[in-house]
Amino acid sequence: MSGQTYLTVAYLGMIGALALWTWTVFARSRTLEAKIESLEKALSKNESE
Repeated sequence: MSGQTYLTVAYLGMIGALALWTWTVFARSRTLEAKIESLEKALSKNESE
């Protein structure tokens, strides 16, 4: 494998890894936001009773 090809593959691999990491962070953020929202609803429901 030539140097240019090696660098291209490594660069594309880094971009793919960064994209996967970003996707994971946003997915966890959405999940956490949904949990917080349901907890807020449950707490406000308990306060009204």
